Amino acid sequence: MNWNLLEKKLDSTKMKENIQSQGRSLSLTINNEIENISRISSKVRNCRNFIFSGCGDKHIVDLAAQFVWNKISSKPLSVIQSRLFVNYPSYVDKHTCMVFVTQSGTTFDTIEACKLAIKRNAKVVCITNLKENKESSIVDICQNYSNGYVIKTHTEIYPEESLPSTSTFHTSLTALNLFSIFVNNNQSRLAEIQVNYIPKLVDILSRSEKLKEFSKNVAKRLKNVDDFYVLGDGPRYVSARKAARIMFMEGSKTNAYDIESEEFIHSLIETIEGKPKNLILLKPLDFLDKPMQLYKIIKNTWPQKMVIEIDPFDFLDSDAKSLFSSDDADALSPFIYTIPLEWISYYLALLKGKDPGKGKLVNKIRSHDNVKNFLT
Repeated sequence: MNWNLLEKKLDSTKMKENIQSQGRSLSLTINNEIENISRISSKVRNCRNFIFSGCGDKHIVDLAAQFVWNKISSKPLSVIQSRLFVNYPSYVDKHTCMVFVTQSGTTFDTIEACKLAIKRNAKVVCITNLKENKESSIVDICQNYSNGYVIKTHTEIYPEESLPSTSTFHTSLTALNLFSIFVNNNQSRLAEIQVNYIPKLVDILSRSEKLKEFSKNVAKRLKNVDDFYVLGDGPRYVSARKAARIMFMEGSKTNAYDIESEEFIHSLIETIEGKPKNLILLKPLDFLDKPMQLYKIIKNTWPQKMVIEIDPFDFLDSDAKSLFSSDDADALSPFIYTIPLEWISYYLALLKGKDPGKGKLVNKIRSHDNVKNFLT
């Protein structure tokens, strides 16, 4: 298999370079933005309610950050998809802080939600990779609002064009995690791991030749598979969801279904009674007793030839594994579980003759006209 030839032919957005730069992008974001995040956090700390909102993989970022928030805070937090917020507005007033996450800063649904939050006098924070103060962007809107604040992520490759949003998934999650920690005035070990260790681990995994070879072999197994499941427990379900809905379905143009391991167990026997599908199973952290019990039941019951097990610690040293031996670090596991799935989806797209960073419908600026024109 001539992978280099496939990359040159199909990878028009240089997604491989984006994946490999993720660790360095995290360091850039932390170094350039940590003081700003701390400053903004102090401005909104006294809000009674907090809401995280975004679309696509940035909504998944919100879901991941919720695990950090719930670990350290007793303040109420809601996570809502931006279009859902516009269609079914939640209770929002001047005592509410809404945090919007958007890679491009021009995501149609997220901007609509931001305008609604401003109309209701909420404090608004936007996290975006957009560097310029582009007219009508979320940066423009927030900077022209008295209670609006901007946190910018920093990617080594700018702008990030790859459809599955590799670097900005990690940088946005870092920014939102640090916001969660600072706004709750928390000095837990979570902050130390997030700032001092996660960028290094992400860099190692993103550039690991061993992981690339593993991913190529998995891609070969999945090349002629019509559809499959991606399973993860707790915070790892976030990685499964991003992989299935963003990386495999949009990037590899493959039917993939994300399922929580906790929920999957309820339909396991009935599913196996029919024709079981291939599944990618994310192995939980070793110290998590109950998730490990679920994992073992699924692994030992499902046909072994149809199980693809993902353990990022197969590609990291023992020191890295020791960092993830406590409940605190469990909330940060999406950073390391997402990367093997990124590489698998990348190589699977190449094998299928697809550009891993291009889609027909998915644009950074979405509108109803975009969808209508595509369908007609």
